[in-house]
Amino acid sequence: MYYFVVMKHQVIIPVFLSNESIRNFIPQTLKIQKGDTIKWINTDNESHHLYFIKIDPDPANIKVLDEKLYLNSGEVGEIIFDYNYQRIDYLCKIHRGEVNSIVIFAEDYNNMSNTQRLRYLHKIYNIKIPLSIYLEGDY
Repeated sequence: MYYFVVMKHQVIIPVFLSNESIRNFIPQTLKIQKGDTIKWINTDNESHHLYFIKIDPDPANIKVLDEKLYLNSGEVGEIIFDYNYQRIDYLCKIHRGEVNSIVIFAEDYNNMSNTQRLRYLHKIYNIKIPLSIYLEGDY
């Protein structure tokens, strides 16, 4: 049986220059446990309207979630992620190039080995796994 400690995480929406083509929040990918809270802090001079999308290998299972977050400049917003999904991406409806990810671990992330974490992330992001990982046990 696992007992999870509910954590609070923070995402910074930085000040973006108008000519920047890559506009990622900090961090771009956030690793959390189910039930954790994420706080977004908008330090940008513009508003951001965040929409959250369940990502799934089967395109038929991809869906826009009911969660939405509208942050004007200087505002802070929080959402508790109590989903059984492995990955949720979110994007700004105003600035379509701002796409970021949330990875939700079903197991306690802190008790997983690096190999277990990499295997978990491989399933979600189709990351190429170094051959040396195969020497560390059954894959």
